[in-house]
Order: sequence, then structure tokens, then C-alpha cells
Amino acid sequence: MSARGGKWIWAMATVALAATTAFLVSNGTQRRHGQAASEEDFHRWMHEQLAITPAQHDALEPLEEAFERDRERLRQEIAVAGRELANAVREGKSSSSGVDAALARLNAAQAKLQRATLDHFFAMKDHLDPAQAEKLLQWTHDSILSH
Repeated sequence: MSARGGKWIWAMATVALAATTAFLVSNGTQRRHGQAASEEDFHRWMHEQLAITPAQHDALEPLEEAFERDRERLRQEIAVAGRELANAVREGKSSSSGVDAALARLNAAQAKLQRATLDHFFAMKDHLDPAQAEKLLQWTHDSILSH
């Protein structure tokens, strides 16, 4: 295989990995422990597993609403970056500045969503008692490892 062919395969593998990551982040961030990816499932899990009090629910609700707005905005940003990458790939030049720039935008958007998700869990943790916080951290840890 020529060096040029090897670079093309490497570039396509990178694109495939980026696309898979974008899909998992945008569609699977909430998929945990075999449950459907939905806000209701996480909300139900919190109430069932953490025994959230009405006062905690009231404190957490604005955090959930703000996170949902941020998450939707970031998912849209990921989708746009993914389309830009797909269009750049269609041009067929693995080392093009268009592919590099689109991949950088996609990676940055994915990183922002991951950071927002982690920040959200840590913000929620602040409203929980120590036992609840530990369960949330363990769930988050396990969820990260299951992806």
C-alpha cells in the first residue's frame, strides 16, 4: 500500500471515529445501564435511586431546564459540525484544511457537550446529601465507562 493510500485509510478511520463519537454524544449521552436515552428516565432514576426530596426537586428543576437548553444547543452545533465534516470529506482530500477545520469544530462541539454534562452533574451533586451525591458520582462514573 502506498503512503498516500495509507493516509487516506487513516483519514477515513478518523472520520468514522469522529462520526461515531458525534452520534454517541448527540444521541446517546443519556443512555445508561441499558435504559432508553431520555430525560424522563434519568429523572425517574434520580427519584427512585436517590430518594430526591420535594425541596431538592425544586432546587434541581431549574438546573435541569438550563442544562436541557444547553444540551439542545450543543447537539445542534455538533450536527452542523458533522455536516461540515461530511461535506469536506466528500471533496476527497484527507489532508485538506476543510477536513481539518471541520474536524476541529466537531471535536470542540463534542468537548463542550461533554464539559456541560459533567458540570451539570457536579452542580446537581451540590444539592444532594453525601449518600445521594456518592450514588450520583458512581452512576456517572459507571456511565462513562459503559460508553
